[in-house]
Amino acid sequence: METGKKLNSQERMLAIVEKLVESPVEGMSNKALARELGTLEANVCRDLKILEGRGWIERPAGGKWRMSAKFGGFAGTIIKGFQSAKLRLTEDEARYASEMQ
Repeated sequence: METGKKLNSQERMLAIVEKLVESPVEGMSNKALARELGTLEANVCRDLKILEGRGWIERPAGGKWRMSAKFGGFAGTIIKGFQSAKLRLTEDEARYASEMQ
């Protein structure tokens, strides 16, 4: 993220995700996120509400925001997609190889 650059709302939400990914256990407060992003807490609160609504973040008893298990599950979904594609490719390769003989 460029230092000193004013972020639009979409960039700010992505920057929030990046910051929270860097703090997976301890999380971050609204105030800390606003300070890190150089924006108002009201902007951060609005963005956090949207991310929470999507189930991407959570606010456990400690009160600081962190990424949710749902967000962590995206990596597993991506890996499954690669594994499925690899299996299909291996099957196609075997079928083609058998026709060559």
